[in-house]
Amino acid sequence: MNPLQKIYLQALINQSHQESSQQVKQEENSQKQNVQYLQKQQLLQIIQQCQTQNQPIQQVSKPPTLIEVQNQVTSYFQKIILQKQTINLKNVLEVQLPYFMIIMSNLIIYGLENCQADKEIIKDLVSLYKTNPLKISMSCSLFQTVALLFRSEVIIYDQSTKYLANFLLFRDDFCDIFFNALYCYQISQGQAVSQQIGFTQIHQMIKKQQDDIWTAFTFKLLSQQQQKIIKDQFLLQFNRYTQLLNNFFTKSNLIMDFVAQSVKQTAKLHNDQIFQEYLLIMGSFKATTQDFLKKAIQVFFEDTPDLDLLQFSSNTIKIHKQMNCQILFILPMLLQLESQYLDHIIQNGLPEIKVQNSSNYYLKMIEKLKSKCVYNGEEECNCKKCQCIRRNRTSAKESQKKKREALEKIGPLQDEFNKLQKKVKHLETENQYMTTLILEVFKHPSVEKLASQFLEPLTKIIADSESMEEC
Repeated sequence: MNPLQKIYLQALINQSHQESSQQVKQEENSQKQNVQYLQKQQLLQIIQQCQTQNQPIQQVSKPPTLIEVQNQVTSYFQKIILQKQTINLKNVLEVQLPYFMIIMSNLIIYGLENCQADKEIIKDLVSLYKTNPLKISMSCSLFQTVALLFRSEVIIYDQSTKYLANFLLFRDDFCDIFFNALYCYQISQGQAVSQQIGFTQIHQMIKKQQDDIWTAFTFKLLSQQQQKIIKDQFLLQFNRYTQLLNNFFTKSNLIMDFVAQSVKQTAKLHNDQIFQEYLLIMGSFKATTQDFLKKAIQVFFEDTPDLDLLQFSSNTIKIHKQMNCQILFILPMLLQLESQYLDHIIQNGLPEIKVQNSSNYYLKMIEKLKSKCVYNGEEECNCKKCQCIRRNRTSAKESQKKKREALEKIGPLQDEFNKLQKKVKHLETENQYMTTLILEVFKHPSVEKLASQFLEPLTKIIADSESMEEC
């Protein structure tokens, strides 16, 4: 190759590298644009809900003060998301709360202090919320916008704030579910009734100071905030509940990501107890969900067409004991576990210590469980795993059918074979008896002297009989 060809070849290589790098940049820009587009779409949906669904249900004289302020805060947060701004938070609280609730409280106070609303009302609310953050409540549109702020990662507080983007309460597929199961009707000063999710309800879910907190949450979730739940509704909502949790365990989530990171990174991310609990919850869900549903229908609706909260509570305790699981409490258990994990990270700081831990074990077990479908081949699911299980079951049934048909055909032959076996055993017994008798005879002194006269002919007879049998 001459120098001119080398120069030409090098130019082609450089051009190819430039084109590939440009293509990579274009793909990255395209992905960023897609994420931004989805966030804008979610924000537009929240704005529409704020304009329609979030209006007070009952209004007498004037718009309620609290809802008016909440709408102002919501609008302010929506502008931040659209303009791609960031929010720098400082802790203005002196109370002990779970980490994510501290960030939420400071965020709401920040929104109040910067929104365009009546200053006197703002002052009273900020003072109240700083003293007791559990007094904070949010309308549906405000709660959705707060969740979107965390998912958009525009909030700056400390190094761990980024983890809240994947926190269960703020996830796009779960935030509406939590609101619909936790909201209460609140009457404001304007005598207007609105749906509000309070920090008190969220805090009770995390701390679980009363045993019936999770039961009430699950009942509201499955009954859609109705007084009673019927069988068809239970089946429909439980199936939806199962699909949501199946997607949660299959795809990326906060603890699963932590497990993967702790394999490569620091001791700060590792926590055996939390990893074990997550693995137990995941394994219990994957192993017993469909069996639980069949048992639950019998226990819940055997003697009654519908259930109220009291009946649901007693039957839930009963079935959880029988099945040795807590399927109906998985969602609040996961919320509590993620909150504990975030608190663990905050308390332990950020030490850069290499660890020899068991994270690899948890990661491998999680990957194994991820591939297991909760429907276990049932017709309700059409995933590849269930299709494979159904094919194997069909193949096994066909094989068993062929075996039964073959046994039916050889049945008479089997009877004859059994008869022959009995005859053979009978002859063998007689043979053994005769052999024993002859040996005893040879041991007698009078016969022993004559043995040489007929022992050789007898041996020849036995040999001849054996050769005939072989033929």
